[in-house]
Amino acid sequence: MKNILILMLITGPLLAQGLKQSALDHFNNQQWEAASNDYLKYLKKNDKDSSAWYNLGFCQMKLKNHEQSIQYYNEAKKRNFNPFFVDFSISKSHALNNDTKAMLNALKLGSENGLLFYSTLQSDSAFKNYRENKEFKAILEKVKLNAYPCLSSKERRHFDFWLGEWDVYARGGKVGENSITMALGGCAIHENYVTPGNYAGQSINYYDPIDKKWHQHWVGSGGDVYNYLETKREEGLLQFESKFMNAQGVISLSRLTFTLNDDGTVRQLFEGSTDDGKTWSPQFDGLYKRK
Repeated sequence: MKNILILMLITGPLLAQGLKQSALDHFNNQQWEAASNDYLKYLKKNDKDSSAWYNLGFCQMKLKNHEQSIQYYNEAKKRNFNPFFVDFSISKSHALNNDTKAMLNALKLGSENGLLFYSTLQSDSAFKNYRENKEFKAILEKVKLNAYPCLSSKERRHFDFWLGEWDVYARGGKVGENSITMALGGCAIHENYVTPGNYAGQSINYYDPIDKKWHQHWVGSGGDVYNYLETKREEGLLQFESKFMNAQGVISLSRLTFTLNDDGTVRQLFEGSTDDGKTWSPQFDGLYKRK
């Protein structure tokens, strides 16, 4: 009898793991019916496994048993499976079941729980009939901010006045063109500057939440490198300073100031200092005009 008990203690967990692996193999091979059967057998004695409940719900959704899938998704949620993941999946089952109200309620709850699937909601065919729905659009905007928190950050939006396609003027004429674009998610601003001659350059601009300052890293085609750090920030103004080494190896200071003018143009003023910032002399005074 003792040996039988020991054998049961050993084989019980092994059988359970075998069932779970079998279910997962069927799941990965998109054999939804077989996977469902194995998950149901496995969960009879392992009902605390939230991922198994979630996968079972997914299988039922694929089998178009939407009410059953929602029931199993909720079982996963009760067992602390990622809530916004479950809310999204429940909303998808409701969408496929043509229950608009329930879909919106689940999706709204997901957005409040931190749902990040902005691109998926725009591309998943399950939601194609709802994308013009006013409430769906509002929820989508909330999900967008969950996915891209920089878009709602006041500090990270400070330099947006520089975004756009610009003609750059200095010394009485046009000297170049600059394309200033926002990176996906809004956490960085990219600059691509070209001139009629040989010179061009690019920069990446971003707000660092650690030092709470804006940074600009510029590399020009002539080998010039600047690592600017914010020294002054006001509404419609951002100023940086950086060390700079010329072709002869001499290191000096550069100050770069962007100012938004009342007419929508932007002034870009470069100044240099050879005495550690005690005095400054203008080096380039440019005016940005939108194309």
